[in-house]
Amino acid sequence: MQGNSETGSQSVGKIIAMILKKLTKLRKLSWHRRYFLSTLPLLFSSSASVWAAELRKQVFLIVDSNTTNTPQIPFNPVFQQCVAYVEKELQVQFEYRRYPWTRLLQNLNEGEGLAFGLSKTKERAQTLHFSIPAFGTFIWLVVRSDQTFPFSRIADLQGKTVSMVRGSTYGDEFDKAKAGLLLIEDDVYSLPSRLKKLLGKRTDVMLFSHYDPDPRKVEAMLNKTMPEIAPDTPMPLGVTFKVLDHYLFVDYIHFAILASQDKGIIEQINKAIKKGQQDGSMPAVNLSRR
Repeated sequence: MQGNSETGSQSVGKIIAMILKKLTKLRKLSWHRRYFLSTLPLLFSSSASVWAAELRKQVFLIVDSNTTNTPQIPFNPVFQQCVAYVEKELQVQFEYRRYPWTRLLQNLNEGEGLAFGLSKTKERAQTLHFSIPAFGTFIWLVVRSDQTFPFSRIADLQGKTVSMVRGSTYGDEFDKAKAGLLLIEDDVYSLPSRLKKLLGKRTDVMLFSHYDPDPRKVEAMLNKTMPEIAPDTPMPLGVTFKVLDHYLFVDYIHFAILASQDKGIIEQINKAIKKGQQDGSMPAVNLSRR
């Protein structure tokens, strides 16, 4: 009986050992399973971010280019802010194509893609769809400090030789005034060249677009920049650049695309601009200042 009892005890012990071994395996499996399940959200989140980045649609964005200077003049901060915000809201990735104004307008009207940085005129609106204004930029009048004059209205420019960038416009009111009053010397967008002509008295006034509303800051920037971009042209003794106190216009900047190619992107951009201007992500535009 004792032998049978020991054998029975051994059998029970083996069974208990097997059960404990199984439970240990199950506990290990459960831990691994819990760990794997806990990492799934991280895996999916990481993958989703990668996929989202890969799936962002690339969109050509035609913008103004300074082709005569090296390096190219960078985009101003407000320009960059607006483009980055619209890019984020539309979940696209803009691929820049930079052209001089004349070629930019030509390529835009030939259907190359979306453009940014344009003023809206009745003539352009015949073929293009424009967004609402993304931001406003001030059109300042730059002169030699020894050739200042009172300015408060367009008529004050009568008889002046005014330098502006070839192919540019600042709205219908300006175009009307330009045709009726102003003597315009078209320039390519080379800031050193335009400033040199002003210093050499080949022009009386240089129109200069800048987002800063303070003429003194714009003036200081130009006087600081001149020696850097045109070291071969020293300033005449006692002469600096002067920005007149009154700007010519506030030029409102838009996105635009050939009307026949607009499949809804201007409407999407308008929604993004309105949202950005309401929550402060984009600069507010006060249209009453035109």
